[in-house]
Amino acid sequence: MENMNEQKLKLIQKIVRIDDIQVLLKIEDYISEFEKKDIKNIVSDDTAIYQSKIHFTNEQLKMIKEAEQDIENGDFYTNEEVRKMTKEWLK
Repeated sequence: MENMNEQKLKLIQKIVRIDDIQVLLKIEDYISEFEKKDIKNIVSDDTAIYQSKIHFTNEQLKMIKEAEQDIENGDFYTNEEVRKMTKEWLK
């Protein structure tokens, strides 16, 4: 069985050989539709540091959005503040 990269390479080679713009546009439409459906449950980084996609439940996505809003509002503790609080708790 071929691995993912081998399959991708074969597909790219086939696409390169296509000389029909309509076929290429249909392929692009298909990929765009796939990306639209796939992006709803995926968090990815624009800097491409993640090599895999992480799937979250709707509840997890809600929690992430709430956390992002907290950060925007400045409602968070710095690492140093948490360390100080931890030292106090452990006394």
